[in-house]
Amino acid sequence: MKNFQQIIKKFSQKPLLTAVILATSGVLLTACEQSEQAAEQGRLEELVIALDWVPNTNHTGLYVALDQGYLSKAGFDAKIVQPSEDSTSTLVANKRADFGVYFQPNMVKRLNKGEPITAVAAITQHSSAGLLSLATLGAKSPKDLQNKRYSTWEDPVDDAVVEQIVGAPLTKIPSESTDATTALRVGLFDYIMAYYSWDGIHAKIKGVDSNFFYLKDADPVFDYYAPLLIANSDELKKNPDKYKKALAAIKQGYLYAAKHPDQSADILVKYAPEINQELAKQSQRYISPQYLDEQGDWGKFDYARWDRFFQWVHKQGLSDTFVPQAGVSNDYLPQ
Repeated sequence: MKNFQQIIKKFSQKPLLTAVILATSGVLLTACEQSEQAAEQGRLEELVIALDWVPNTNHTGLYVALDQGYLSKAGFDAKIVQPSEDSTSTLVANKRADFGVYFQPNMVKRLNKGEPITAVAAITQHSSAGLLSLATLGAKSPKDLQNKRYSTWEDPVDDAVVEQIVGAPLTKIPSESTDATTALRVGLFDYIMAYYSWDGIHAKIKGVDSNFFYLKDADPVFDYYAPLLIANSDELKKNPDKYKKALAAIKQGYLYAAKHPDQSADILVKYAPEINQELAKQSQRYISPQYLDEQGDWGKFDYARWDRFFQWVHKQGLSDTFVPQAGVSNDYLPQ
């Protein structure tokens, strides 16, 4: 492009050539710029990150890392994709996505099947999962939900957790909803496992009186890791440096989101304009501190807490064996 600019200067004194050169210069300069951009893109390695469901504040750090250029500076042409229901682990296991947003309880059936997935980063340090119901139902504790209609996506581990807290048997209503509050108001079911960081706050914004019972308050063993990032176990061993570089860039995104909740919420809405902006703001203010541990770090798992939950799963007969630190690793996080 520099050489072409010199040619223009050289011939600009010749009237017969100037008009032709000026007429074509814009097109050629654009072509040069596009060529340079293409060359730059060619040096970037493709990185696919699969969400678990619709975009929300669990994912903000990913969008920040994309928007602020942390991933491109690390050498990646990153794409964030939204898969169909519960297909995230399948995409990662089949090497069609490099990372996936997932949850420790949902990993159980995948690990039981031998899927090559490993949890490599904790997105939040503590779970905001709980049971959401309308205040008009009158529940004062989880036990008051017994014999009420429970919305289930039929994951055996999630159902076992709810059954222990509420009491057996559960009255299950198979359903899926991206708006739990609306589904409750129209009477599709009486209560649902949801996340306060999104659905609990959404109910308040809508002015709907509701009750929310945190799972971890019923039993600390249910303070499992949700959400988290998974990667393909074989690919981690094959190319560890790639995943370390990518996680370092993603960590920058979550550290930024932890310190700048309002600006980060704006970035999330920029990439997912369908999100209610006020919900994004309030949810982000709630969840931003949850990204970090007591030392102000992001991503690290407490192996003892991880194992406690999987020991409980094994005791319920939902896994054949218990292996300490199964399916989890801090080894790819930046030190």
